[in-house]
Amino acid sequence: MRSLNNRFLLNASWLIKLRWVAVVGQMVSVMGAQFLFSIRPFVLVTILIVLSLTAISNIFMKFWFSRWQKLPNQELLPWDLVLGLILVLDLLSLTTLLYVTGGPNNPFTLFYFVNVSLCALVLNRNWAWWINGLTIFCFAGLLFNHLELPPLNFGLGPIGNLASITIQHLGFWLAFATCSSVITYFMTRLTDELRDHQLRIRRAEAQQARSEKMEALGTLAAGAAHELATPLSTIAVVAKDVEKAFELHPPDFPGAEDVIDDVKLIRSQLERCRKIIDRMSSHAGETVGEQLQSITIENLTKMLLDDLVGRERVRLEFSRESKSATIRVPLDGLSQAMRGLIQNALDSDASDQIVRVLVGQQEHKWKWEIIDQGLGMSEEHLRRVSEPFFTTKPPGKGMGLGVFLAQNVINRLGGSILFESEEGLGTKVTVWLPT
Repeated sequence: MRSLNNRFLLNASWLIKLRWVAVVGQMVSVMGAQFLFSIRPFVLVTILIVLSLTAISNIFMKFWFSRWQKLPNQELLPWDLVLGLILVLDLLSLTTLLYVTGGPNNPFTLFYFVNVSLCALVLNRNWAWWINGLTIFCFAGLLFNHLELPPLNFGLGPIGNLASITIQHLGFWLAFATCSSVITYFMTRLTDELRDHQLRIRRAEAQQARSEKMEALGTLAAGAAHELATPLSTIAVVAKDVEKAFELHPPDFPGAEDVIDDVKLIRSQLERCRKIIDRMSSHAGETVGEQLQSITIENLTKMLLDDLVGRERVRLEFSRESKSATIRVPLDGLSQAMRGLIQNALDSDASDQIVRVLVGQQEHKWKWEIIDQGLGMSEEHLRRVSEPFFTTKPPGKGMGLGVFLAQNVINRLGGSILFESEEGLGTKVTVWLPT
């Protein structure tokens, strides 16, 4: 219902603009005709009354639509009836003006086509055909009854090798040029506005679909965290008991120290899993509506390294203006998104080379560049990198959601993300966020 209101309101706004153009154009034409032909007082008064009626109705229509837009609950208006009555009023006004200015002999009878074109564009089929029939009836009435104008066929003299040009020829040419220009201008502007409006609707629908996917993934993450918490806690308790048993009764067999180290490693990894699950269960689904918080660029970037495997391989490089600058972002959502991108860069390089994270400002936006020296990606993988559940990692190493979630969070903040990669030469991920 809201999209229908928006579409008809757009039509109404352009109709108001066109009516103002018509009022101004007709006033100029009246002044020119009064100067050239000295219009009779009755005709002049009639024209001024019609123009005043059009202007007053336009002011009223603008005021009414403005008040309606401010209402908290905008019910669907009978738009075809409202716009149809306005266009009928314009049709009768044009017919009245033509009646007192020569009827079918007036070149500006061509403006009937402007009215008919608008009806076909902004009204439904029944209204458009009904007004088309009324237009035909009005024009037929002008053929049989109208006030005559002084003869307009006196010549202006020959132009070059052309025949003599008359006032009537000039009037028809001017009316045709004006009519076609008005139709072309307003039709193209209106169709462009409608196209842009439909594009904004599609973007909003796509954004809503992404948000719904994020909420679904958040629910999935919370459920998975809840299900995994119990078995992981059990494993942690058993590992702790094994570690204490080894301390009380040191084993005496070859490789015993390695077994003890392995148990300690299991304990440390279980502790890391518990932290991740706690974060998943506490923040799942909250990043969509998370409050913005102020933080310096330097602290935000350092925060991204928390709980990263291989964080010692990450080298941060800040520009001068980025160290102390402040940005307002949803900390949990953005840090999780960016942390996933850095972790991907670390995982992509099995040779343990440095991953560079460059932070700076470019074109009034903050820019993070995450550069690894891993295996890189093919063009096909690069095209699909942001698809959910698509991953180039071996089975069991990733679900293919990190890039998808990161792109959704960054896009929702008004930023963008770009992947550049070449097989064998590593990958560069560039993230822009508004300042």
